[in-house]
Formats: sequence, C-alpha cells, structure tokens
Amino acid sequence: MATIETRKNKAGKITSYRVEWYDKGERHRQTLPTESAAAQWKNLLEAVKHDTQAAQTALLRQISRSPSFEEVANGHIERLINVREYTIKRYRGYINNHFSGLGNLPVDQITEDDLIQWIKRMVKKGCSPKTVANVHGFVHAAMNSAVRRRLRPDNPCNGRLLPKDDATEDKAMFLTMDQMNLIIEQADEWQRPMWTLLIGAGLRLGEATALTRADFQLDAVTPSVRITKAYQEMEDGWAVGAPKTKKARRTVALAPSTVEAIRARVESAVPGRPVFSISPDTLVYPQHRQWLDGWYDAVKAAEANKDAPLVVSKRPRIHDIRHSHASMMIAGGMNLYELANRLGHESIITTTKTYGHLVPDAHFRAAAMVETALTGVLTA
Repeated sequence: MATIETRKNKAGKITSYRVEWYDKGERHRQTLPTESAAAQWKNLLEAVKHDTQAAQTALLRQISRSPSFEEVANGHIERLINVREYTIKRYRGYINNHFSGLGNLPVDQITEDDLIQWIKRMVKKGCSPKTVANVHGFVHAAMNSAVRRRLRPDNPCNGRLLPKDDATEDKAMFLTMDQMNLIIEQADEWQRPMWTLLIGAGLRLGEATALTRADFQLDAVTPSVRITKAYQEMEDGWAVGAPKTKKARRTVALAPSTVEAIRARVESAVPGRPVFSISPDTLVYPQHRQWLDGWYDAVKAAEANKDAPLVVSKRPRIHDIRHSHASMMIAGGMNLYELANRLGHESIITTTKTYGHLVPDAHFRAAAMVETALTGVLTA
C-alpha cells in the first residue's frame, strides 16, 4: 500500500508531499508539490498494484491533451477520398466493434505494448486472423494520419506481428459443372437464369443484380455482357454505384448456352430496370439476402435429392460460383492474365494467390526446372 507523508520546513509549514511505495520489493519515493497531486499518484499506484511504469503511463494518459484514437480514426475516415460507401461503413464497424481498450486512449500515448494487448484481445474473442489483419490495416492507416497531423511522432503499428492464418483447408470451394447442374435443377425455375449467368460469366453477385437490358449484346458476333456498375451497400441502404475496382469495369464474353439460358429474361426486362429479380412480382431492389436464401435452398435441396444427391465436403457459398467459374476457365486453358481481366481483378497477384495452384502442370514444370538447375540435365 502506498503512503503519503508531509514534508515541512523548519517553521513547521508544509512544503511538499512524499508518496512512498514498494515495486517488486524495491522502495520508491516521489515528492509532489500538492496534496491533490500526491493523492492522485497514490491512487494510480494502488490501481495498478504499485507497478511504477504502469502508473506513469496512466498519469501521462490522464494529463494528455491529445484526442482519443477513436476521434482520430473517425477523422481519418472523414478525410478519405474516392472510397466506396460500403468501405466507409465497414471502417465504422471496425471502430464500433473492435476498438475496445484502444479507442479511448489518447492517440499520443498509445504504445507498441498497447497494440500487442489489443491484438491478443481480438484473438481471444474469436476474431479470425483475416479479421485481425483487416482491422489492424485500418488502425495502421489511422495512425499514419495521426503522424501526418503531428499528433504523435511515429506509427506504433510498424512491424506489428499479426496472428497467422493456420486454417488447413482452402476457403474457396470449386464445384464441377455437373455439381452446379445438380444445384440449378433444384433451384426455383425463375431463379435459374441468374445461377446460369453466374457460373457462365464469373460475375460478382452485386454486378449481376445491377445489370439492365442495355448491358447485354446477345446477338453480337461474340455475345457479351458489359459490367459498368454494381449494387453496393451504403450507410443508409443499397444503391447502384461504380464496380469494385477500375478493372472491374469490363466486357465478359458469353457462351451460346449461357445466352440461350438468359435470353428470354433479358429481352423481357423493362428498360432501365434490373434484369434479374428473385421472383416475377418483386419490385424492390436489390434482393441480396433473398438471393442468398434462394441459393442455399437450392443447395440443400440438391443435397437431399435421393435420385442424384449433391455430395460436397462443405456447403458452397454464392461466391464459390465465381471460384468455380475461374477453375473451369483454367482447366479450359485460360492463363492467369486473361482470367484476371475476365474476373475484373485489380491486380494479377489476387488471381495468382487464389487460383495459381489450379494451373495445369504448374507443379510438374516447377519440378522439371529444379531438376535442370540441380543436375544440368534437361527433362522431358
């Protein structure tokens, strides 16, 4: 327990106050000019069980005049330019859901140890390594903003060791066309053209739901669909906006079988209105939640089908249709650069990381290269 004793001059007048405490068996003393300052220091020491360093940190945070990190993070969001509203909403979600123990601290007093403890709390509450990395990336950017605004001298996020993703299975699932057909056969008849378009073109769901009749060129020498927009989630709902990236603005060639499956729906669509709706009488757009439900209903029906059941290791998501399209393109001979353009990836690095392992004979060619390098003998 910390104690306070008064310090007096020869005339008996109190001149200062001395706080005395023990930290790890060692006696410490601190002289302060006022009784209130001494009481504050004593209370801080007792709150942290006489840990001198922790008490000093707490005191600095109490007297800091810097804004809280949450205030800085919100200011960083306000300064962002050319960022999709969905991204802004996601960043605000990070602040609301993942800033516990960090957001209330003065930005100039946040240390490397604070970030380590914050990351440990994120992991302890069950956040995946990807979620931790995403939120940490936002924290890093907000800290950079604080440095630019001269609110602190450095970024404590630099060099931060994040938890590794030790998942043993691929998150992406690749369906064969036979498996896709089993699902499409069990889907609501009105919804089948949508599933056929997704597997035939590899579009994102938000891109497909935003398509209008004018986006299709079904009778061209090479039938195609032009992607120039996508439904995206805003802070106050959903709206049609720009595609996810610049390269997502693209033209996607369509196979004759895909054209045949979607032609009636495209040609009967009201000009300017979305081509694909979850049901004939639906007037509210988009219906992303309903499309998710429709997909999972079809998958479950396919799994339960006694005549030809769908057998999969895990239940496929709608986005796995896009993964499956990519794997089919690679199996058909499309290279990763062509695939990146078709899928609208901003960088071929994304395509390589996700689908590089599917490139036919890649491993065999690599083994042959290694053998040549080691032995100097060309392999067949």
